[in-house]
Amino acid sequence: MTDTASPRLSRLIRDTEGFLLPLTEVADDVAVARVEFGFDLPAAPAEAADHGSLNGTVVLVTEPVRSPAGLDAVLTDYAGAAALVVPPGTHSHLGDGVDLRGSAGRAPILLERSPHVTWSEILVHLRQLIEGATSALAWPDVDDLSALAAAIAETTGASITIEDPASRVLAHANLGDELDEIRRETILSGAIPDWRIAELEESGFLDTIRRSTDVVERPAEGTSPARSVIALRSEGELIGTIWAAYPAEVDPEPLREVLRDAARAALPVMLRTLRRSPFEKRIRREALGGILAGSADLGPAATLLSLPFSGSFCVLAFTEVAPDREPVLRFHLRAAFADAVLAHVSSAGAAHAGHGSVPVSPADVSMGRSGTGERVRLAALVQMSEPMNADQVRDHVIAALRRSLPKSETLCFGVGAPVDRLDAVHRSWTEAAYVVDAVQTVTEAGPGADDEDVDPTAQTSSGTRASPSTRGRIVGATIRDVAARVVGLQVADTLLAADERVIGGGPGPAGGRALAGQRALSGAGVLGPAQALAAHDNRHNGSLLETLRVYFATVGNSAEASRRLHVHTNSLRHRLGRIEVITGLSTAEPAERLWLELSVLVHDRS
Repeated sequence: MTDTASPRLSRLIRDTEGFLLPLTEVADDVAVARVEFGFDLPAAPAEAADHGSLNGTVVLVTEPVRSPAGLDAVLTDYAGAAALVVPPGTHSHLGDGVDLRGSAGRAPILLERSPHVTWSEILVHLRQLIEGATSALAWPDVDDLSALAAAIAETTGASITIEDPASRVLAHANLGDELDEIRRETILSGAIPDWRIAELEESGFLDTIRRSTDVVERPAEGTSPARSVIALRSEGELIGTIWAAYPAEVDPEPLREVLRDAARAALPVMLRTLRRSPFEKRIRREALGGILAGSADLGPAATLLSLPFSGSFCVLAFTEVAPDREPVLRFHLRAAFADAVLAHVSSAGAAHAGHGSVPVSPADVSMGRSGTGERVRLAALVQMSEPMNADQVRDHVIAALRRSLPKSETLCFGVGAPVDRLDAVHRSWTEAAYVVDAVQTVTEAGPGADDEDVDPTAQTSSGTRASPSTRGRIVGATIRDVAARVVGLQVADTLLAADERVIGGGPGPAGGRALAGQRALSGAGVLGPAQALAAHDNRHNGSLLETLRVYFATVGNSAEASRRLHVHTNSLRHRLGRIEVITGLSTAEPAERLWLELSVLVHDRS
């Protein structure tokens, strides 16, 4: 085991995963000493052969690389450097002449900057990695906390949980099928139960852990097995804990030794996990957005997210998820599938029609919008270890999330068709986004509907599946479950995307209907009637648009519509008459009724 005060090139590449794309392989794993912009370095004579002054240097080359010859020139100019960070798009100029082994002949390793981060962000992050380099044991050589938890579990025979300072589960590894109730609830919810934290606080055990510099023991209690805990510290600061629950046959003394070694090895991995910089999260979100939008160049995004081009993929689209619930959702999806990448992405109308998906900021998410009037959905690209059809994915997700949903919360999601290539994922996303919008209309009871109108424990009339849990409603669907509603949404989006044209610009409706209504519709296209009603409602604090919406939802059943609106049938007839006066259209005429229904549908999508 050796300690090092400077990161090796391979570890630096590992720690920059997500915003630097390796283009060549590491042959000689040299130590990295400094990071410099190329234009800050002194010019070297053209005949210089090895640029010895660049040993251990990572050079940021900001000058665009526009050809294979330009790339060769850059490699020659900075021969002897440990690595070169080149501009986005350089990978397209890699030719047969580039030494893919990197530093075998002192040729620098090539790393391409992600287009989603700036040069200054790269500089700051790389320098922080070098300045904050800490000694780390060579055992176990792991990339993430899940691998570390698995290594400890296999070595000791204990079940392992790695947690952050707030007792949220970051990784776990179980041995055997038997789990005590505390551990089961911890894994299912992604955090230590509140009652358990209160119990440990009251007993002083958590305070002991916070002050300790060594393994702390908690003996077995009833059905709860014994536990060994060690704190992870960085410069005295508590950054996490490793918990080991072990049966009576496990010798605790060797376990303590393993935990001490693992705590030192875990430190750099834990720091990377807890202190992921904001721009690293942002570029992962934007990389997923590019894949969902059907980007022509998927190479960089696939590398950023460690996704293969071939595999079993499926996209899930969720309705708005509370910020504090998203980590739990992410936790369960990653546990349920081989892998899952999540990001908030805008989806509506034109975006569905093929104009792309736009990643959004947390501020936009809190407002439920993307900043452009489009809906914000939480997209989850899941990679399955074994192929599953959409129905199986839907049921698998419901089973994974069922016990973690709070009693008062409803979660709706749509499942896109599974695909076997990364360049087909955008089709799965388009379908999932439509499906979740349709699911949301299914799960929302109409105004005035009684509680018994919606049965969360059964399959709905549209075919959507709901969790039978009484702790919360989880409703998911595939395209087959809500096909008719999806068609309606697609029609609305097609009409929205079409050029505006006058539909009612000819002779006025028969029967002496209001000229004011005709003027309101003139030039407004299919949206005209709904816009006229919305404007009237705003001026008079009315509910004509909602009346029409409920009337169509009940298929023109006046008695049912009146019940949902909590008005007398005569009042409903009066409102329908006012709608006819304002719009110039009647629900009694088939063509005009269709116009009104499409207008409401499009208005709700606009």
